Order: sequence, then C-alpha cells, then structure tokens
Amino acid sequence: MGNKFVIIGAGSTHTPGILAALTAKADEIKMSELCLHDIEYDRVYHMGEFNRIYMSEHRPDIKTSWTTDLKEALTGADYVFIQIRPGRNEQRAVDEHTCYKHGLIGQETCGLGGFAFALRTIPAILEIVKTALEVCPNAWLLNYSNPEAMVSEAVYRTYPQAKMLCICDMPISQQEQVAAYLGYDEKDLTFKYFGLNHFGWYTNIYNKKGEDLLPQLREDVLSGKVTGLSASQDAGKLDDYWFKTFNNVIKGFKAYPDFMPLCYLQYYYFHDEMMEQFDHEFTRADSVLAGREITVYQECKRVIETQSAKDSYLISGVHGNYIVDLASSIINDKRERFIVNVMNNGAIGNFNHDAVVEVPCYVGASGVEPVAVGYIPQFHKSLMEAQKGYEKLAVEACLEGSYDKALQAILLNKTVPSYRKGKEVLDDFLELNKDYWNPKFYK
Repeated sequence: MGNKFVIIGAGSTHTPGILAALTAKADEIKMSELCLHDIEYDRVYHMGEFNRIYMSEHRPDIKTSWTTDLKEALTGADYVFIQIRPGRNEQRAVDEHTCYKHGLIGQETCGLGGFAFALRTIPAILEIVKTALEVCPNAWLLNYSNPEAMVSEAVYRTYPQAKMLCICDMPISQQEQVAAYLGYDEKDLTFKYFGLNHFGWYTNIYNKKGEDLLPQLREDVLSGKVTGLSASQDAGKLDDYWFKTFNNVIKGFKAYPDFMPLCYLQYYYFHDEMMEQFDHEFTRADSVLAGREITVYQECKRVIETQSAKDSYLISGVHGNYIVDLASSIINDKRERFIVNVMNNGAIGNFNHDAVVEVPCYVGASGVEPVAVGYIPQFHKSLMEAQKGYEKLAVEACLEGSYDKALQAILLNKTVPSYRKGKEVLDDFLELNKDYWNPKFYK
C-alpha cells in the first residue's frame, strides 16, 4: 500500500521543485498518489496540469489529481505539505510598502511585515489543521508556510495532537553556502545550531573527523580573508537580493563573532543599513511579482500547450529536497538530522521551556527528538526572549482579535523604535487587512 501525498498551497511558484523531489524519491517514500490543492482555481489548474504532464513522462504509475476542495484533497492523505500565502505576494508588497512609508523594514517574516503576514496566515493554517484532524487524523503535516515562528506557536498550542512539523529551508540553504566555502559537501558536516525561526546562530561546524571548522571560519572573517558567501547551490537563490543577504552573514559574524548568525539576523543587527541597502520603491515582493510569478506560470502554460515538461527549467531547488528528505526520514525511520521548530521542553536549558524554539532534531517514524543545546549566553538569550515575547503576543492578538496585545507585540519587535511608529503601522495594517485578520479587531 503506497502513500498519498498532498500539497496545500500548490499554486506557489515553489511547487515544481517539490514535484521534482517527490518524483525523484517516489520509490523511497512509497508515493502512489499525489494531489495538488489551492483555493484559487486558475493557479491550481496550471500547476495541476503541469504536474500531470510531468508525472506522465516520469512516473505514469503514480495517480495525480488537483482540486480546490480541501476535504477532497485530504481524504486518504498520509503526508501533507503546507505552503500557503494568504493574500499572495500582492499583499506582501502592501506590507513592505506600508512599513517603508514609516521608515521601517517590511520583510515578510521579520519586523512588522512578518506581523501582518502572521495575522493573515495563522487563521488559515489552523483551519487546514482542523480539517486534517477530521479527515486524515493520522497524516503527517509538514509545514513550510511563513512566518514559521508564529505559525508553529499557534499550531502546537491549539492542536497539540496533530502530527505536525514546522520547518524552514533557510538553515539548509545557508549551510550549503558555508560548506561550499569550506570545501565540503553539506551532508559531510554537522552544524550545531540554536534559536528561533529566522533568528538563530551556529555554534559549531564539525567534519567527519570531529574537527570544529567554525573557529577557522571566524578567523577568516575577522582577518578579512572572507567577505561574503555567494557560492549558491540553489537556483532559486541566485539573484542580487540573496547575494547581498548571504554576504551580510559575514558582516553579522564579524560584528558579533561568538557564533555565526543565520542570515535573517541582518534585519535585527543592521536595521538602518538594510533600509539603505534595498529599494523602497521596488521591494522584494515587487521583484517576485515582476519576475518569478510571471515566468513560472508562463512556463506552466507552455508545458500545457506542448503537453511535455521534458525540457522544463522549473524542476530544481533545495526547497523541494528538504521537505521530501524530511518525509523520507519519517517514512523509513532514518532518524536523520534536521533543524525543526519544536517546543523547547529543556532543549535550551536556560530558555523558556514553554516556547517553540528552532534546534537540530533527529527525525524518524516516532517523530522528532531534539538535540540538547545546553545553556546559551546572555546576549543571545536576551535577544531571543524579546523576540519570543513578540511572537507569543502576536499569536494571542491574532487569535483574540486584540488591538492591545497587537500593540504590545509590536513594541517588543527589535525593528520598531517607538510606540508612535508601531501604532502608525498597526493602524494602517488594520485598514489594509480587513479581508484577512480576525473580525474581532473590527468590532
């Protein structure tokens, strides 16, 4: 008996990379059926037909389908990949421009762009999990949807019985960069890491001889031998935005050299520099809308028109491999190591145990086993505590429709300098998100 896989939010332009990874490992993961779901007919039609054609050429034995009906998609599901974006990149662009208008970073997970995104995403995710628990209660739900930090806090608390893992491909992408610089294959290194989603640090990098390579990397950074990480292995991260972002890892490491920061800490370490570095008139969301959103769907239409995906360029990327490798580790009880968002429960000894943290875990058929990190330094702990306070209050504000908690959350975010700035952005967001946020905000 094979496994039915479902992709929720299949209209995403990242879906083809997941399809390729699923197909390449179809036997390993025992995939017998694949269903694509999205709430928008036009997007799921094009991605669903692309998938049908691609699979017919590579694995015609695997049943394929697509639908806008969530219960239909989830019926009989064994593994569900979730990658939704309520409001799509159009609303992301609204977030970014609104924040820039007030002199703040608007990035989709960090700062107040992430706040607005979370309050749109959490209700939709909870509805998906609720439906899955009714329709396919034994299915594994693997979530890629951002902002992962707040989504995981909401899901793990609301539906602790769900077999759900919240993951992010950013650590593996950065690890690929670092491994390339060090002259290794990423799989031949063990990265020790702790933090929150998009808010973490690497403490050690071990090779198979047990040698820690991080001290040498630190020396190279401090001496000026290395100034950036740009040897990307992921075709989806080859543009100027990502070159700048990965190069800022080195800038952050030089500023605070105890541990190597995850790239997203650039927005917290260097808020003013980030404001100067990126175009306020043509934001990252604008770039995606003008680029990938158009080219991916043009390619889907071309494949549908020619009825062949044999020469399609869409099939690639670390993003797809990571989530499929995680599923394979569960299915085959491999107990491989992944960075996962989990309830702390002592993994970080001197951090709130009743909080979701992002740490390495061994993943197998029985779920996840977090690696014990131990005690972390005061600097990193204090940054995490403020960020976690922001995340928890944002989740409570979302679920309760509480303006007061929303304002409290905003003031805890390190990218927000004052009450006045935070309130101005919140009031703008309330008006701009009426179709997505909890209706209680508006009573």
